[in-house]
Amino acid sequence: MRKNETPNLQIDYFQLMDLRVDFAFKLLFTKGDPRLLISLLNAIFANKKIDRIVKSISIKNPFLDKETDEDKLSILDIRAELEDGTNILIEMHLHGLSELKPKTIRSWARAFAEELEKGRSYSEQSPTIAIAFVDGAVKPYEESENARANKDKIHRLCMIMDKEDYTVFTDAMELHYINMKAFAKAVNEANSINITDTEEVKFAKWLSVITQKEINNKTIIEEAYKDEEEIFMAVTTLIKQGEDKYTRQKYARRKDDIQDYTLKMARAEQYRQQTEQYRQQTEQLAAENEILRKRLAEFEAQAK
Repeated sequence: MRKNETPNLQIDYFQLMDLRVDFAFKLLFTKGDPRLLISLLNAIFANKKIDRIVKSISIKNPFLDKETDEDKLSILDIRAELEDGTNILIEMHLHGLSELKPKTIRSWARAFAEELEKGRSYSEQSPTIAIAFVDGAVKPYEESENARANKDKIHRLCMIMDKEDYTVFTDAMELHYINMKAFAKAVNEANSINITDTEEVKFAKWLSVITQKEINNKTIIEEAYKDEEEIFMAVTTLIKQGEDKYTRQKYARRKDDIQDYTLKMARAEQYRQQTEQYRQQTEQLAAENEILRKRLAEFEAQAK
């Protein structure tokens, strides 16, 4: 699609569904044109210069409804398979950053294990790629100087590597962490998507649409879909999906559930911190009382 052929969309950004809400994200990328997800994946891989071009994809879990009330806050993930058999797992995380790494590794491990068919050898197992869109930084296990300097890294690619020579041990595990908060912050500060850590322009354009609620200058989003057929298609599809009353109700309920859970977790963390502070104060008072008791005992012994 050429630039002069791209119509100007009338976008109500207040009403436009937030793609950081997993319901809206999964609805767009599993119920919309498959070219949307193919384009997004290729942009993610290109941003890390990975020699992988996705040409076709099949969605393995297109359903959107949770089976029970108990799992209503579990992630609405996307599971897909590429034409070469590679498995894709995509998750959207707006809460639970402190537990994110073990969660995503567990999700990857479960997806990897489920794909091993009976009668096949382990060597025939297809790789599994996990992609997590997160609302904050994922801290590395070892905080080097370089890691501290890149604490607001937007796109982190993790693989199993030899610690000494950094050679990749296996391609079976590939984890992508995409920090949406760091991206929006960098874009707002630069007033442009031409920022560090998003060398692939299309990757930055996709992220500007995904994080549109946090982008201050909305013309950046409008520029993102110009010249990009799939991104233009994504925005128009998102607008249409949001106009459906039933979809809007489900989106609002899901958003409320996430906000309630986030608030609940924040209160629990505040209570934990207050409890820990009280415990430390109690221990300090006990230590001070013990010192006073010993001094009193010494004083009484000298007075006899």
